[in-house]
Amino acid sequence: MTVQRDDAFGQEIERTFTAVRAALPAVNVAAFDAELEAIAHAPVVDLAALDDFLSGWWRIATRAARNPQDWQRMNDEADQIRSGRRSSGPTLAEVLARRGVQL
Repeated sequence: MTVQRDDAFGQEIERTFTAVRAALPAVNVAAFDAELEAIAHAPVVDLAALDDFLSGWWRIATRAARNPQDWQRMNDEADQIRSGRRSSGPTLAEVLARRGVQL
């Protein structure tokens, strides 16, 4: 059995700072820049933190590029929850309790 690659989502995003930043939705660029500046301007640059930063933002850029509408919908829902216009839903403990699982 072989797994076929799904090319329906377009080109892959190169895992570089420039490529990731260019692929991000406009609403995420300021957060990317602020986080990069905080890491890069520390008294001692933590290379592991820099790699974690790039990996995390690369995943965001890749996900957003694969389905921009879904990414926008997710951000809209998060904004609604943060602003109180929508409840965040039940907690994990509440869902598990309904299923008879006690933590």
